[in-house]
Amino acid sequence: MPYREIIATAYDAGVKEEFNRLIESPLREAEFQLIIDLLDEYIPKAATVIDIGSGPGRYAEYLLKQDCKVGVVDLSAKSLKAFSDRMDHSCCQQNIIFNKVSCATHLDWIKDHSADAILLMGPLYHLINEDHRNKALSHCHRILKPGAYLFSVFLSPFPLLNNSSQIQESKQLKNLTTHTHFQGFDVPQFRCWPKDVEKLMVANGFQTIRIRNIEGIGSFYSDEKLKEFAGHDEKLKLINSLRSSSEDENLLGITHQYVVVSKTW
Repeated sequence: MPYREIIATAYDAGVKEEFNRLIESPLREAEFQLIIDLLDEYIPKAATVIDIGSGPGRYAEYLLKQDCKVGVVDLSAKSLKAFSDRMDHSCCQQNIIFNKVSCATHLDWIKDHSADAILLMGPLYHLINEDHRNKALSHCHRILKPGAYLFSVFLSPFPLLNNSSQIQESKQLKNLTTHTHFQGFDVPQFRCWPKDVEKLMVANGFQTIRIRNIEGIGSFYSDEKLKEFAGHDEKLKLINSLRSSSEDENLLGITHQYVVVSKTW
């Protein structure tokens, strides 16, 4: 089965799990907040935003509530339906500019220079083929207005390593493909270090302006330790702790995931 078909089928089967993922633990709630921080900083109210690989639309819903006009794109038809059903009859409904099943590499139907920001929260680590990643970024560059922002999430090789010497050695790798088991499917994932992302962005006409670890030092916490952050005040302490170290240049990539903010030249 082609890998994009695997991704679509797996996420069709896991709509509920994916929707609940960002509230299933304090660390996942921190993930949402650390990304929201950046969206708030760079995306003004009433902006036009395209969420590519939107899943069931947690980020799209947040932006709609900020008065943005939002278009959503995903390989999973069931994820898009879940988003549509949730937004049905809401005050945000009128600001949804489209809701379409498609791939990040097939976006010719979106107009040039029509968006103030694009979200790629999953496609660039699900697109394991380098040409596909470049094609997705080429579309984004075409769709974005001059000086507009791209927010993308990448997976780091860090979780696969056991010690600091392995980290240094692996930073010589340009890419690494792994798989995660989700809803009975082995879903492929592309992993790379931040330095390789910066090269990827430059090659496609983007300037990288921010890189932020998502889990960061939280990657070292056990499940038992994370339970200590279940309360409201403790959760805020966790978020603030992760936020304060998330852009330390010496720690970038020492995380499970990281978010990259880029800008069109």
